[in-house]
Amino acid sequence: MARLVSQGKYLLDGAQKFYIRGVSYGPFVPNSRGERYPEPERAAADFALMKRLGANVIRLYVPPPPWMVEEAQKAGLRMMLGIPWPFHMAFLDSADMMREIRDAIRKTVQDTQQFGETIAAYSIGNEVRSDIVRWHGPRAVSNFLAELRDLGKQIDPGALFTYSNYPSAEYLDLSFLDFISFNVYLHREEDFRRYLTHLMGQTGDRPLVLSETGMDTIREGEQHQADLLSWQCRAAFELGLSGFIVFAFTDEWHTGGAEITDWAFGLTSRDRSPKLAFDAVGKVFSESLPPPLATAPKATVIVAAYNAASTLGECLSSIRELNYPDYETIVVDDGSTDATAEIARQSGVRTVRIEHNGLAVARNAGIEAAAGEVVAFIDADARADRDWLYHLIETIKRRDAAAAAGPSFAPDPKSARAAAMAAAPGLPREVRAGDDRLLQLCGCNMAITKTALVKAGGFDPMFTAAGDDVDLSWRLAAADETLAYAPGAVVIHERRATLSAYLRQQRGYGVGEGLLFRKYPLRAADEGGIYAGPSWIGSIFGGARVYYGEFGRGLFQTVYSAGNSYADLPLTVQWIGLSLIFLVLGSVNRLLGVLGAGGIALSILAAAAGAISVPLPRGHSGLVPRAYLWIINLLGPAVRSLARERVKWRFEPAADGGDPNGPIDLSGRLEFVASDGAAKIDSSTILSAIRDALVRRGIAVAETDGFQSYDLEIVVPPIIRVPINALRTDAGVAIVWRTRPAPRRVLIAAAITFVLLAGCFSIGAGIIGVILAAIAVGLLALARARRIPAIIKACAAEVAGSLGISVATRPEDET
Repeated sequence: MARLVSQGKYLLDGAQKFYIRGVSYGPFVPNSRGERYPEPERAAADFALMKRLGANVIRLYVPPPPWMVEEAQKAGLRMMLGIPWPFHMAFLDSADMMREIRDAIRKTVQDTQQFGETIAAYSIGNEVRSDIVRWHGPRAVSNFLAELRDLGKQIDPGALFTYSNYPSAEYLDLSFLDFISFNVYLHREEDFRRYLTHLMGQTGDRPLVLSETGMDTIREGEQHQADLLSWQCRAAFELGLSGFIVFAFTDEWHTGGAEITDWAFGLTSRDRSPKLAFDAVGKVFSESLPPPLATAPKATVIVAAYNAASTLGECLSSIRELNYPDYETIVVDDGSTDATAEIARQSGVRTVRIEHNGLAVARNAGIEAAAGEVVAFIDADARADRDWLYHLIETIKRRDAAAAAGPSFAPDPKSARAAAMAAAPGLPREVRAGDDRLLQLCGCNMAITKTALVKAGGFDPMFTAAGDDVDLSWRLAAADETLAYAPGAVVIHERRATLSAYLRQQRGYGVGEGLLFRKYPLRAADEGGIYAGPSWIGSIFGGARVYYGEFGRGLFQTVYSAGNSYADLPLTVQWIGLSLIFLVLGSVNRLLGVLGAGGIALSILAAAAGAISVPLPRGHSGLVPRAYLWIINLLGPAVRSLARERVKWRFEPAADGGDPNGPIDLSGRLEFVASDGAAKIDSSTILSAIRDALVRRGIAVAETDGFQSYDLEIVVPPIIRVPINALRTDAGVAIVWRTRPAPRRVLIAAAITFVLLAGCFSIGAGIIGVILAAIAVGLLALARARRIPAIIKACAAEVAGSLGISVATRPEDET
């Protein structure tokens, strides 16, 4: 028996995962020694019965006497040792009470540290009441609990410390703990699974243990208790929790100075006769964990690799150790020039070599070669947890989902710079849409059914470095497919080693966001970004909202983001660029210089706020990683937004995109005609094909969601909009378009320009500035508008050729 350690999302006993299979025990009527536990003979018999159950941890609510710990050692049981104090009182209002609590922590750890390996963890508290938390404030309570944890660590640095929270105070920040414990009583399986999935997401890279659950057999009956605990136990381990503790081992229970006789939560009765639930729980406890799948479809793991020789070996080594019965591994070498292909060959996995065409093409090549019913994707610089594939496929099968994705965490950082990189903003991750659903999959950790992939047409080759996973997510969601969250499917994803590598990554994400704009130009700003939306530090300025419920009595007081979409504004290239222009113009007008300096100062402060507020990885603190993180926060968003805006504003369609000096044709009409009648022409097929052809030429095209008057709309910054509609005709299908301006944002910019120039110089200067800006915007729009008709016609000709029909130009007013 070795000391447990907390690593990533799981507890470890040596190199193996340790799953807590636990029961709560006591407190009892004081024994002949005045201890709140049974006599030694009774306790020894109870421990033997727990071993028969398959338990390995006993949860205690009051510290045990030494003889009891020794009996647990003999039985091969560990203890999760609770330290009681007045959780139900306003403890922070009393200096004496706070001192007594600290003394209780010190004394308990000092008295039991000699038993090291037998103490699975110390629980420094249990369910501080939600009204007490609101009275003192969540931060004050969290800080006090962190202080208690630090006191214990000073005495026994190798011990694990936890705190048993409950849903009514879910919003407490407990990130300082070695693992998170929650007491949850939910009796509907759907609610239970959804809430535990939610908690797995909330606890981040900390293990989660269900520290209490159970059912009263007096009111519900033994069969109901057995059925409930059976599926609860399986569900907890299937989701990826690190422990499941049943309340309680026996009906015998003494608390508050009284024997409790009107509740019977035990797996055994007061005389220790096993109830039906004893065998039901024991069946799950005796299985290998996580529980075996009823059916395990063949899976294919695809690793797209480009010059990945430095990391591919560890990635493939982790895949070889996966806990899944039927899978293959395919490495797609995307034209690497290093030893990537040789490393894959030496690892004995199937390798597909292609010319270098980018990430989406490489993933599509892997899909084509895959034999699995489910296709999983992991990056070449990531390592999979042994149960990664299990949790992805279990989630897909149980939820009848098209896809599932899990979290990715940074490896333990070895330096201050690595710690800052692990906490940097804008890194790859899944984006959740609720407790157990996703808005976006993350390509470094996802699995998709091959049926869904083929139906969706795979990944779009236009995304060469980033954005392909987001695009596929949106297309699957538009087809009403379920994207499920699998919180137990963990990968360890290497972060960029240097600032320059990080900035190259962010530039790639910015390009991906620009390409997404071309396909989805009117998508809302708060959902149009990669891996977290456009706001980098929205949580700092926007804070969080807590659902307290009516009169503060909500049973599940969940944290919600305030969602401030303007919080990242001082860190964007637009803000920084405008501030620098004002700073230069300060030589002409002092007020403009003040505005420029103020803008730059606000950018610096915003970056500093992010560096100070974001939590660093465990074991790292101090000025050096914060200073490095400040530089990252200042440069990263600017580089990313610059790359995004360059792609969004670029208008360089393919060579068949028309004469830039041709005549202006603001409207037009094309008619598609089939040789044997219009019945063979479907308007939705025509529109979809035209949209694809336009996007391939670098044009941003929006589809209607049913609330617009157009079927498609071309968006050409800064002010051009071209709505396209499909019409049924006697001969076939006609598409009509009309170029129109959409100057709302330009008018806002003009108003701001006028106010600034008029305020700093004169009204005349403001008018002249607006006129000059309007001329520049108008000339740019005119140059782009000339090319639109020829682009549409070129796309229509391509579509007609692919469908085997003809296309003709008709006057727009012809019927």
